[in-house]
Amino acid sequence: FFYSSGPFRAVQLPYQLGPYVGSRAIRRSRPLLYGTAKHEVANMTTVQSPRFGHWVAFFISSVISLGALLEAQAHTERYSPAAQSNQRYAVSACAVAFLLSMTVVVLHTKPVISSVVVGTKIEGFLILALLALWSAVAAIVSDTRHGLATDSSGAISNGNLYYFSWIGFGCGVSLLVSYVRSTFGLDIPGELRNRAQRLQHWVLLGVLGLVQMGSSARLFDNHCGTNGLGEEEMGSVKFCHRCKLGIVLGIFGVIISIAISGAKLGISGNARTNQLLYSAEMTASGLLAGGQAAGVAWITSDEGPGAPIGNLFYSSWSSLVVAIILISSCVENWSEAKKGLRGGSGGNSGENTFAGRSVVGSGSSVSPSLRASNLTSSIHTGPLIS
Repeated sequence: FFYSSGPFRAVQLPYQLGPYVGSRAIRRSRPLLYGTAKHEVANMTTVQSPRFGHWVAFFISSVISLGALLEAQAHTERYSPAAQSNQRYAVSACAVAFLLSMTVVVLHTKPVISSVVVGTKIEGFLILALLALWSAVAAIVSDTRHGLATDSSGAISNGNLYYFSWIGFGCGVSLLVSYVRSTFGLDIPGELRNRAQRLQHWVLLGVLGLVQMGSSARLFDNHCGTNGLGEEEMGSVKFCHRCKLGIVLGIFGVIISIAISGAKLGISGNARTNQLLYSAEMTASGLLAGGQAAGVAWITSDEGPGAPIGNLFYSSWSSLVVAIILISSCVENWSEAKKGLRGGSGGNSGENTFAGRSVVGSGSSVSPSLRASNLTSSIHTGPLIS
């Protein structure tokens, strides 16, 4: 017998029903279970909301971030009106996020009243509000103009504030993804994995490009622009040129990521189209890997804007790693296809082994990895792979 209301979706009473199952007494909710009510309540087993752990993680991040933020504000060296205003906004937003997350965590422990929030539109609104507030917090504390988590060079000066602000942002994104999955039945990570091979990597590369572009532009404005932090903090000519390089690489990464992702989502056509898409993906990943390799060498060197450990440092290296993963995956699919063709030419026209999977000569069973990578019809147009 199951009780399924409120946030605790499955409450099982481990007792067998009496002999009148389906009778009017059952429909009137009369207790026909063997054993006393007290014993039944004591033996109930509950299943909590799937987002309870995410809410706890967000609450812990907000506690640590708020404490570090108050300490950083008290010892900051940025006293301009704009910096002071942004510091106060960050403290206020962090405090609101702390109170809201604490309230939701407490509600999760109260089955009677938790149904008001858990799994409802109210929870969705709270998640969106917290994510918007925390996005602003992460942006403010990482900006060198505000003197909170980074110093004038862009290096991390307050590790707790810097890292836990980004951890909190990640928890907010996880909350949103979990809410969309449980409420609307849309598994965003699963869709990115299953819709097309490497699609999630291209999306990640676009996000990293945005961070790289924004961080480089902010450092250029602060240390190379006319309305920056002042003459005493002006960067060298090399520094400013390498900031521009970071901006260009970030823009290039975002544009390529949007183009490839859009093509993977919107184009599923004939052999010629698949061949062009795979060639474009291989070429773009190679160019991005080469460009990011040069960018890491220049941007994160001693005179570069990404030398101090911060947003630009992490985004530059992460973009290089993701670009290498992309080109490695493309080369791996190409190698699998060549092995399949060599196996087909060995005289076995009925069935061929393809990277550990069976490929029928008529094309009815094609390796999923090659189908997703657009190689099933671009490498061979004969009867082996259709």
